[in-house]
Amino acid sequence: MFYIVEQESKLENLQRLSKLGLYVDVISTNDLYHPKLTSTAAVYIRPIHSKHGFIVPIDHEEGINVSKERVYSILSSASKLYTVDKKNLLYHFNLQEAIDLSLLYSMTEYDRLEYSRENNTLNYFYNKFNKFKEVNRLIPLSKLYESSEKAYDSVKKVIDYKIPNGFDFYNKIATNVFFLLEHAGLGIFYEEFKEMFKPRNPLYNIQDNKVLTSYNLYNVTSRPTNAFNSVNFAAIPKSEQHRKCFHPTGDYFVELDFDGYHLRLLCEQIGYPLSSESAHTQLAKQYFNKEEITEEEYDKAKQINFHAIYGKIPEKYAFLPIFTQIDDYIKDLWKRYQNDGEVLAPISGKPFTSKLKGMNPQKLMNYIMQSLETSRNILILKDVLRYLDNKKTKLVLYTYDALLFDFNKEDGKKTLEELQEILESGGKYPIKFKYSKSLSL
Repeated sequence: MFYIVEQESKLENLQRLSKLGLYVDVISTNDLYHPKLTSTAAVYIRPIHSKHGFIVPIDHEEGINVSKERVYSILSSASKLYTVDKKNLLYHFNLQEAIDLSLLYSMTEYDRLEYSRENNTLNYFYNKFNKFKEVNRLIPLSKLYESSEKAYDSVKKVIDYKIPNGFDFYNKIATNVFFLLEHAGLGIFYEEFKEMFKPRNPLYNIQDNKVLTSYNLYNVTSRPTNAFNSVNFAAIPKSEQHRKCFHPTGDYFVELDFDGYHLRLLCEQIGYPLSSESAHTQLAKQYFNKEEITEEEYDKAKQINFHAIYGKIPEKYAFLPIFTQIDDYIKDLWKRYQNDGEVLAPISGKPFTSKLKGMNPQKLMNYIMQSLETSRNILILKDVLRYLDNKKTKLVLYTYDALLFDFNKEDGKKTLEELQEILESGGKYPIKFKYSKSLSL
C-alpha cells in the first residue's frame, strides 16, 4: 500500500519532503504501558499540510521493518518537527527540537488538547489481547495508520499557532527534566502496593518492584500533575498503610522540603527581606508582637500567610509592611494585565493573557506564583539531575515544594550537603530534611 514506507527509495523521498516540516506520531508496542516499558512498533510521519501521511514499520509483524537509525535520520532532518507529546517521543527518539503541540495548545488556549486514536479495530485487539504487552505489533498497519490519521486531524490546526513567550523554556528544559525524572521509579512492596493503590493493571508501570510515575505538563499554570495507571503520585495518601507500601532501593528515602516556599517566592518578588529563620515564625513575631512563638501561634501564622497569598489579606494585619507590599504587587499585576492584555511570569516568561476566563487580581497573582514556583523548580531539578548523574542516589519524586531522594550511603553525607546547596540557592530558600525507610516521613 502506498502509505506504508519500507523501501529505501520511498524513505529517501520522505527525507526530501522533510524540508517542508514533519509531524510525527510514535506507535509504541502498547498504548497503555508506561513509555519506558515499551519499544517502537512503527512511526507515523506526515509532511506538513500534505493530504495524507505515511507509516514506517520498525518492529511489526506485518512490515519489512526499517531501522530506528534510518527513521531518526529522516525526523532529525526536518526543517520543523511537530508531535503531540514530546516527552513521550523522547522515550523513542532523542529529538530535542521537536515542537510539542499539546504544550503549544495549552499555553495558548489554557486548556487541554483533546484528540483520540481509537477505532473499532484497536478496541477489538485491546479487549481480546489485553494481557499482551506488544499488542500494537499484532494490529494491522492499515488500522494503526488510520488511528494516527485520526489523531492528526484533531491536532493539525495547532501547527499554525504562533509560538508564545516562554514556550522554549517548557518545550525544551521542562520536558527534558520530567522525562529524566520519570526514569528512576519508586521502590515498592508489590502486593501491598497493589492492594492499597489498586492500579488498573500493575504491569502497566511496575517493573522489578519499582513503580514508574508520569508527569503531565499541560496545565494552566504549567504546574505539573503526576498520575498514571489510576494512581495519583502527587497526592499519595498520608495514612501509614499507604506510605509503607514504598521502600528505598538504596538505604533511605530523604525528603528535602522548602520552608514557607510560596511565601519566600512572593517576598523575593516584592523585595521584602526574610532571614534563614522559618518564614512563618518571622511573620508570627509581627502578628503577636513577641519573640518566642508557641506552636499554636505558629500554626495560626501559617493560616494567616496562606490566606494572604491565596485568598485575601486579613484586615487586622493589613497595615504591616509585608501586606502593603503584597497589595501593591497584586494591584500592579492587575493593572498590567488590563492595560497590556497579558502578564509574563518570572523566569519562564510564560504569558497569562485575556483568554483566561474569570480572572481577578488575586487569581492572577496565584497563577503567577504557581508558575514561578514551577519554573524555579524546573531549573533546580535540572541541576539536581545533572549532579546525580554519576551517583547511586536518585531523585524519585517531585511534589511542588519537596523533592524525594532514594539515598545510597555509598555516596556519603557530602552528597546531601551539596544537594542542600543546590536547593537553597545561597541560603535564600532554606530546606528541612526528613528521612525514613518508608514514605512515613
